[in-house]
Amino acid sequence: MKPVVSRLEAEFGDRVEFQQLNIDDPRNDAAKRQYRFRAQPQVVIVNAQGEIVFSRLSELTYPKLSAELTSVLAEPRIIAPTK
Repeated sequence: MKPVVSRLEAEFGDRVEFQQLNIDDPRNDAAKRQYRFRAQPQVVIVNAQGEIVFSRLSELTYPKLSAELTSVLAEPRIIAPTK
C-alpha cells in the first residue's frame, strides 16, 4: 500500500490530509475506535464533515483510491454559519 499512498499524497496532498496509523500501537486506540479499524490494511476516507464515506479492509489499487478521493473532493462542503 505504501507506493499507492505515496502516489496519492503526491497528487492530492494539497487538498487531502493523509494519516497512516499502526493499529497495534496503543497510542492510536482513540483513532481506531473513531474510524472503526478492524485489521490491517484498512483504508478509511473521511469527508470534510468528519463522516466516514469509504472504508475497505484490503489492499487497494491507485485507480480505485484515486477515484474515491476525487468523488469525495467533488462533494459540496457544508459550512456552518458563523455568529
